[in-house]
Amino acid sequence: MYSPASESAAAAPASPEVDAAEPGAPAEVIREAESTTRQRVLQLVVEEGPISAAALGDQLQLTAAAVRRHLDAMTEQGILEVKNVTTRRRGAGRPSRRYVVSQRGQRTMGDDYLGLVKTALGLLEEGPAAPEAEISAAAGLAREYFSDFERRWEPELSAIEDLDARTERLSELFNEAGFAGFTRLVGRDNPLLAMQSTQLCQGHCPIREIAAAHPVFCEEETDVISRLLDVDVRRLSTQAAGAHVCTTHVPVGREKLAAEQRARAAASAEAELQISAADGATHRSRKVSGGRKRIVISPRQQERLS
Repeated sequence: MYSPASESAAAAPASPEVDAAEPGAPAEVIREAESTTRQRVLQLVVEEGPISAAALGDQLQLTAAAVRRHLDAMTEQGILEVKNVTTRRRGAGRPSRRYVVSQRGQRTMGDDYLGLVKTALGLLEEGPAAPEAEISAAAGLAREYFSDFERRWEPELSAIEDLDARTERLSELFNEAGFAGFTRLVGRDNPLLAMQSTQLCQGHCPIREIAAAHPVFCEEETDVISRLLDVDVRRLSTQAAGAHVCTTHVPVGREKLAAEQRARAAASAEAELQISAADGATHRSRKVSGGRKRIVISPRQQERLS
């Protein structure tokens, strides 16, 4: 299974000399340095792919030659694959080489078929489903598989009010569970709040082959994400459908805008209640002070009365 240990290595300060061992250094030190750097390169390809060697070098503060050595090695091993991308800026020139994790690389990061088999066996031991439960075997297995994550994560996530913070924490939980979770912020410089969002990404799918055969697994996972974040989400891509990363759109800006509108509506309603209460009090005081009616009599009427 994918291990988040490489993430902590990627977070450590990078040095241009990290990939080069000291002259005369022991072979074990050289191998450890190579392994650590390669893990950091792989982690960035998982999170940022398709990504170029130049971009990797900039982020890791390594020379282009050092980065390409690791990329070439992992490409030869079948862990990475190259995608040639032609951009408008490059025009009709040579396409840019971008790297993504291959299907074989996904397998080397680990699968969770053992956990899935255990879940399936548990359902079989419970006996056949009730006649009224008209769901397929795959749908029932998917629901049971992801419900375990939901039960474990829901108490912690429900205590986080801010949607941005809740989404970030969910990505960390996915990462710890072997899904290589991370987030990307989208449209944060857009003046329109409703256009701002977060992409919840999973660079690895431990059950991608089963999900490819049974898309209901992706559907159930999306429903679980929606319930855990307490917001409607939209799936943009899945590895089961051929993408290099699973991406879920979280409408953070739209939810913040809706919350602001609800707050303004509540404040306006409260202000109207206060105004109505004040008007009612003034009206009551006028009735009390003006309860006796004043009668005006003309001089001729006074003569008649006298």
